[in-house]
Amino acid sequence: MNTAQKFIHNSQLLDLVPERSSTNKRPSVGIPPKMATRHEHQGAAGDPVAQPDVSIVLVTYNRARFIRQTLESIASQTYPYFEVLICDDCSTDETQAVCAEYVQRDSRFRYLRNERNLAMPGNLNSGIRQAQCEFIAGLHDGDIYAPTLIEKWREALIQHATAGFVFNRYRHLDPEGQTRGTTAAFPELVRGDDFLTRCLADQQLQCPVWGTVMARRSVYEEMGFFDARYSFWSDVDMWFRIAEKYDVAHVPEVLIDLPHRKTMPHLFDPYKLDTHRYTFQIYWEAKRRRYRRQPLAATVELGKQTMGYSIALTARAMNKLRVAIQGGMAGRRVQPA
Repeated sequence: MNTAQKFIHNSQLLDLVPERSSTNKRPSVGIPPKMATRHEHQGAAGDPVAQPDVSIVLVTYNRARFIRQTLESIASQTYPYFEVLICDDCSTDETQAVCAEYVQRDSRFRYLRNERNLAMPGNLNSGIRQAQCEFIAGLHDGDIYAPTLIEKWREALIQHATAGFVFNRYRHLDPEGQTRGTTAAFPELVRGDDFLTRCLADQQLQCPVWGTVMARRSVYEEMGFFDARYSFWSDVDMWFRIAEKYDVAHVPEVLIDLPHRKTMPHLFDPYKLDTHRYTFQIYWEAKRRRYRRQPLAATVELGKQTMGYSIALTARAMNKLRVAIQGGMAGRRVQPA
């Protein structure tokens, strides 16, 4: 059984919130006629070959143990007309050897190795610049993707011309690979302003969109790509900037599985000071742009964000301490055989 077959879909139907109409029309990116349907050219043998209209940019760094399941889930997509750019940020393990297997057996895969380590935002930007198609799916090594991911993302952007990017629900796995929780559902099309309102109101400053989305190449070029100042959190800044001008599309299905940290260690530490500094700055910059003509409102929002985030961090720290204490007490109760 391959990785795609192992992906378990969420079978429960979701009641979607009706889409809100807006008097302020968002810009329509539009889909050129050649992008709306697959187009063909003559292959070397004279047979029609469909041209790809999706570029998958897969960023990776030292994930030789985990990237195979990711590559397998990409190769098993139901929508096959794509190119894959594997962007290796100077891995020092066997990542290159694993990727070479897929490059050799599937002409859609290309392996690109940076001459020096660019960090996540720089690596992703490099891949986007080398992508050939209008639809760009940004994926990360180690995640497991449903077979219909690319197909449903692409359909959503074609259906919703005002959307700058599309995301979906995610499933968090526990160390044993079982479901630990799933993210909330959104309407299939969310006004950009409503999306920002919902995100910026979160006192824990947790964006519902992870780093895996499909966006339009033209939108990335307009936004100026990912801001390297924010390291691993530059994607949150990008989603906010896009939502300031475009709507956001959503596929209300679980299409991505996120392995547990104990199973696949993250390349960043969510408890480090930099994590909170970057997060706080991204949210504050988004609010500052939003209230640029309302200095009093901006000041109030900054105070609310500071107090709310402080309370949330304190509660999180206390909960972590409680779990550690309970774990220690449970360990003492275990008597040696």
